[in-house]
Amino acid sequence: MENYPTYPHGRIQTVQSLCAALGEPEPKIRAIAARAHNLYIGPKPKPKKNGGTRYVFDTKSPLKPLLKKINYCLFRKVIFPKYLTGSISRRDFIANVEIHSHSKHVVTEDIASFFDCITTHHVYRVWREFFGFGREVAELLTLLTTKDGKVFQGTPTSSYLANLVFWDKEHLVVAKLAERGIRYSRYVDDITLSTVGSLTAEDRRWAIGQVYAMIGSSGFKPQRGKHASLSASKPILIMGVHANQKPTFPKQERAAIRAQVYQLEKSVKGNEFGDLFERRLQSAAAKVGKLKRLHPTEAAALKLRLNTVRRKFGEHTAQPSPQSQPTTTVAEAQFDNDPPF
Repeated sequence: MENYPTYPHGRIQTVQSLCAALGEPEPKIRAIAARAHNLYIGPKPKPKKNGGTRYVFDTKSPLKPLLKKINYCLFRKVIFPKYLTGSISRRDFIANVEIHSHSKHVVTEDIASFFDCITTHHVYRVWREFFGFGREVAELLTLLTTKDGKVFQGTPTSSYLANLVFWDKEHLVVAKLAERGIRYSRYVDDITLSTVGSLTAEDRRWAIGQVYAMIGSSGFKPQRGKHASLSASKPILIMGVHANQKPTFPKQERAAIRAQVYQLEKSVKGNEFGDLFERRLQSAAAKVGKLKRLHPTEAAALKLRLNTVRRKFGEHTAQPSPQSQPTTTVAEAQFDNDPPF
């Protein structure tokens, strides 16, 4: 695999060819592009892992299905290098941490207001210069994938555009870092550097300078308050996962998940089903699904215990009552499908 994103397919030069690739008539696509700015839903608050809040958007028909077609027909044909991990098929946050396993030194950086700073200029360059599409094609696709001059986080195409925003610079920085034994990854707006050997203060300053220069030259700024420098003298946590050796979840987190399952079992045993029981079951199912990624044996045992809890909860809700609920719960559906990480 190349160390930079590639699009090894034909370069679409006309709007007619774009419509043929998307399987949609030209009048329809142009009409959607003309009113795309009115087809956004949001902002919707979404809690961050660090306790903050981010605001995400969605899109509605007919824009949303068209953006999904753009993903399927164009973005999913891009070959992404391994150092890009966020919102790419089969590359979750664990894949990001795995790049930095057996770390002795780690530096983490965050890009400030990342999506708000991805402008129509960046997006047009992605379509025109990275994909190599014709001018009118790039203009039309930019209209479809931006609103009010920028990209909105949460829309179907936003993560792909975020991964490609440094397409012409990032691979050069990765190569320079590798020459000094420094590993690099980016999970959307989270950048991680690491070494398996020593990292001098001079090399650390130089590496951070390389990253700051890359994002600064593209019109972005680092979130300096989130800068962190870690060493193996203490547990190294990357995105909540230990990276001193092979990736593992912290013991405290695993113990908390076991305790959550135990509390559900206690509630079932005491026939204590309150209004929040289903939500608690859903939360535990999601956490066990996450645990499965790195600790499959432990997760399998907890899953069996949750299956028993779920079955008894189903029996309880099936009892005749004015407030009886369907026996198939949201928690059951989510747990059976092994929730996303």
